[in-house]
Amino acid sequence: MECKASFIKTGSKRRLAGETLVGILFATGIGSLVLLSLAAIYMFSARSFTEMANYMDLDGQSRLAMDLASRDIRRADRLSAYATNQLTFLFGTNQIRFTYDSSNKTLVRATATNSTVLLKDCDYLRFDILQKTPSNGAYEFYPAATATNCKIVQLTWTCSRKIYGTKANTANVQAAKIVIRSQK
Repeated sequence: MECKASFIKTGSKRRLAGETLVGILFATGIGSLVLLSLAAIYMFSARSFTEMANYMDLDGQSRLAMDLASRDIRRADRLSAYATNQLTFLFGTNQIRFTYDSSNKTLVRATATNSTVLLKDCDYLRFDILQKTPSNGAYEFYPAATATNCKIVQLTWTCSRKIYGTKANTANVQAAKIVIRSQK
């Protein structure tokens, strides 16, 4: 009799041990799926927050550069030299030059004494000069033939950065038409 009882205990232990292994495998599978889901949500959230912070930084940088350039252009006496990537303004006898360097992706403001980077991570920048010519009582903007005819400067640029090795967050095109106030 005693033998039979020990056989029953051993058999039930074997059945319980088998069920426990299946249970552990099942629980491990479900746990792995939960952890993978949490990791995916974390990665998506981290990338989204990084992109949002990056976009806000690019937008702030673009606005500040536009404000500083607009202030100088409005106060200028006149435009003395023009290229699609460079503008030179006169302030009495002083000069301010805005230059876009496509290899470094920067917009630089330079005077006789110092040089300041206004914009970084700039993929595209273009300067256009316009004149304001009245025609039949309407004030339309037309491309200026020379720098001396320039009354309005148009700035257009696009900036972007890489996040995790891929280009992302291309800021929408920033553009402004700025009137040189002292130019007739």
